[in-house]
Amino acid sequence: MQTPLTVTFRNIEPSQAIETHVRRRFEDLGRLHPRIVDGDVTIEAPQKRQVSGRPFKVHLRVGIPGPDINVTRESGKGTAAADINLAVNDAFETAGRLLVEKKREAAGH
Repeated sequence: MQTPLTVTFRNIEPSQAIETHVRRRFEDLGRLHPRIVDGDVTIEAPQKRQVSGRPFKVHLRVGIPGPDINVTRESGKGTAAADINLAVNDAFETAGRLLVEKKREAAGH
């Protein structure tokens, strides 16, 4: 990767544990596609406080030669930690599938 991964938190307190999890998942993507040049991850919560759980959105952009991979995933309403991790994992799994697909296309399969 040519430039470092950027992790941004919006309407939520930054969490070192979540950021570490995101960075590990991004490293895993590098094993699927060796030509990743950069990436951005934004984790956001709605501004309004809710009585029950809060939905979280994860926006993931993976910079590769050609069109970037962009994925947005949203969690349901449950416990905060579980919802954030669910949305992060879902976004990275989708990005991984798209990277493998792009790699196959580039190889001519």
